[in-house]
Amino acid sequence: MRKVLLTLMVLSFLFILLGLSNQKADAIPAFARKYKTACITCHATYPRLTALGEAFRLNGYKMPGDDELYVKDEPLVLGAEAYKKVFPDAVWPSDMPGMPPVALRLITDYEVDIGGTKDSRTDFRIDAAKILGAGSFGQDMSFFVEIEYEEAELEIEAETEPVGSGGEDVVTEIEVEEFESGTEFSGWLLWEDLLFGDNYLNLRLGTIGMQDLALPNTRSHNRISVQDYLYTDALNLHAHGNDAVGVEINGFGKSWRYNLGVLNGDGATSRKDYYGALSFKIGGLGYDGSGGFTEEGALTSDPAGYWRDDSVLFGLFAYRSNVGAGNIESDRFGADVRVNYKDLSFAVGYIDGDDIAGHGHGGSVELADKEVFFAEAEYFILPWIQSYVRYENLDVDAQDPGDQARVVLGSVLLARANVKFNVEGTFYTDNDPREAAGGDKNDDDRLVLRLDYAF
Repeated sequence: MRKVLLTLMVLSFLFILLGLSNQKADAIPAFARKYKTACITCHATYPRLTALGEAFRLNGYKMPGDDELYVKDEPLVLGAEAYKKVFPDAVWPSDMPGMPPVALRLITDYEVDIGGTKDSRTDFRIDAAKILGAGSFGQDMSFFVEIEYEEAELEIEAETEPVGSGGEDVVTEIEVEEFESGTEFSGWLLWEDLLFGDNYLNLRLGTIGMQDLALPNTRSHNRISVQDYLYTDALNLHAHGNDAVGVEINGFGKSWRYNLGVLNGDGATSRKDYYGALSFKIGGLGYDGSGGFTEEGALTSDPAGYWRDDSVLFGLFAYRSNVGAGNIESDRFGADVRVNYKDLSFAVGYIDGDDIAGHGHGGSVELADKEVFFAEAEYFILPWIQSYVRYENLDVDAQDPGDQARVVLGSVLLARANVKFNVEGTFYTDNDPREAAGGDKNDDDRLVLRLDYAF
């Protein structure tokens, strides 16, 4: 453990030196080009959004208030404004981005097995390559498109049976499943202000995925760590592409936001899945962007502390899915809290629910009750260096011996506003998943160096 911690400290020091020699930051992804602004306007450490970035996302990729004041890329007009006066005898006028709203993102990992096993090795791989497109069609419609290539991964499952008078679990069968490399397509259209105005009721059509199938204040699409949240893996909340096609209604005000949706099931059932989330905020910038602009329309945020948003956020989440041809119901319920104060962000979360235990027997589906608790802290050392630590504990009922506990520790450095490095260690303190599957002790502990850039 001492060697691992020393390695993390040395790498963090090297990243600091790298940052000192590269402090000029340039940002050119899609919205940076559209608004001629830096990525840090909306991102603390991407993909983590600042409070302004969250308001921008909720508002359909438009700046709260007078968006036209900030747009530097002249949109292509689709119909004269006068057409609104003769509607429905004319198509409602709109516009679309003048410059192609496309960005590219590449994630490269350098991973070291630090479990101390005889099979320890280092892997260099392209974790993901993405083509991203997003923008708005006029004042009340926006879109998002993602084409993603992911490298193959291995998943190890173990089946056990109690033996002897003590009832100790012994591995009886090991299953190794490989997820093939492939390309996934995601995309949605958001139609805003359907009733009442002010984004109280919006309609989203298309894919849902990790943006909404998660605890509101600790969702996977907003994390800064390499390692995903354990609860998303344990409770199968990784809907992507065609698996996540559905319809959602959502809305928000100054201190609240909600979303309710329906999406495809697991493919073996004809029934649909249902989910909902609610978040409430005390202090800081409003979800609607209120408090972030002067009367003249200028931003009030301090460029030296753009990530700061002294606030407390509470979240609730519920998800009902149907599993297998027998339409077995599986529920998840959870809550989280995030506290932001100056350079520190602290969050805790708890989620409980049913999920598939192993792969079933004879075509049947077995469910296991799983509880996940986690706590994390993140701290800005400098505007371009952020450290973080997360503790996660998974408790599974006796039918599936999959209890886990782990610590994720790391730092992230912005060498440029759109070029990010992570150095991160994952340490299992209870029931390493590969050890439970019959592997060597601690052989899932790992150290990862990640390069993540977008343009």
